[in-house]
Amino acid sequence: MTALFYIPTYSFQKLIDVATQLVLTLLVAITLLSLSGSALAGEDDHGEEAHAEEPAKGPHGGRLLSKDNFAVEVSIYETGVEPELRLYFYQDQQPVAAADLKAKVQANVTINRLGETAESINFTPELDYLLGDQIIREPHSFAVEVAVSYQGKSYDWHYDSFEGRTVLSERSVTKAGIELEQAAAGQIRTQLHLFGVVAVIPEQQYQVGAAYSGIVRNLAVKVGDQVKKGQILAQLQNPATLKNYAITAPASGEITATFVNVGSKVTEQPIIEISDLSSVYVEMSAFPGDTEQLKIGDAFAVKDLHGHQSAQSSISYIAPQMTGGHIARARGVIANNEGHWRPGMHVKTDVTVASIDAPMVIKKSALQQWNDKTVIFIRVGDTFEIRMPELGRADDTQVEVLSGVPAGASYATSNSFILKADVLKSGASHDH
Repeated sequence: MTALFYIPTYSFQKLIDVATQLVLTLLVAITLLSLSGSALAGEDDHGEEAHAEEPAKGPHGGRLLSKDNFAVEVSIYETGVEPELRLYFYQDQQPVAAADLKAKVQANVTINRLGETAESINFTPELDYLLGDQIIREPHSFAVEVAVSYQGKSYDWHYDSFEGRTVLSERSVTKAGIELEQAAAGQIRTQLHLFGVVAVIPEQQYQVGAAYSGIVRNLAVKVGDQVKKGQILAQLQNPATLKNYAITAPASGEITATFVNVGSKVTEQPIIEISDLSSVYVEMSAFPGDTEQLKIGDAFAVKDLHGHQSAQSSISYIAPQMTGGHIARARGVIANNEGHWRPGMHVKTDVTVASIDAPMVIKKSALQQWNDKTVIFIRVGDTFEIRMPELGRADDTQVEVLSGVPAGASYATSNSFILKADVLKSGASHDH
């Protein structure tokens, strides 16, 4: 006779649920039993340093904190969601039932970031864990305080979870050439980069001639001489009367050309050229796409091609016509009291065509790449730590910060790669 056994379908599901609970309980037990008795009490026979290097992990990959027969697992969950804090609880090596979370457990976590105000996180039950009410923004580097009440008994823990952090003395900072600035409000400028040439201002160039025909008896100046207004430039003789008369400078400036020699007979031609080079034009070349953005009054910076000298000015003229090469001329006046800007000199200009006020800007030179994210290093005391700013609009040298950097924070603007190398050398990790 063949015996037939019938097991209802719902019994299979019940077996699966039981098996799942057994597996989870086994994982918790293995994790907790792997700790020594002193570790379960929150201590380590080998000292705090060894304990910090090898923090206990819970079944969900979070940090496991234990006291007596009670434990809490602190986990940052970020798969498909913004990073959130989850707390799992265990009593006598078994998970606290989801039904007991709301009635028997209260928890608060405080995270203290370098140079920032402490953040207090409260929790509400969700499935088999308590869910924090704040996004845990990057970097996940902070000192953590955990306070839990379970069945009328209070527990608390403190631990450090740092990443992207290093400590340098003032001497080391100076030796490494690390420069610092404060994150502050600023302007993001849209600029055009145009080439130009220095030119004499026509109204400041004088070609001096004789009042009437004569013979040059004496030239009192030569090319390169500086002259004052009213200074004698040459002596001429009237051939009809044989009387001498002088030609004087109509303005102060530099002798930039002489057109005659002693003994030359002159009539109406120029004799001497004087150029007032105390200010000069910068003539910029703009293509059609550039001219659409230019307007009178736009500020610009001018630099020589070697970057040795610079000056500031604004556009005073934009030509209404294009040249044969489809280029329009735009010009501005710059001071030239020291004589650095010589007519004919080629220059580079940065014309600001738009300017936007931003609540916070930082220098682009501060930016580094860290785990495929853009970071900067802020400094508090002797400690440097990464911050992951949300960036907005940018110009050639600065970028707007939308969030992620404390207002007024001191940050490394140059040689921050040294800080990155030092952190990597120390083996800092992204550890939850």
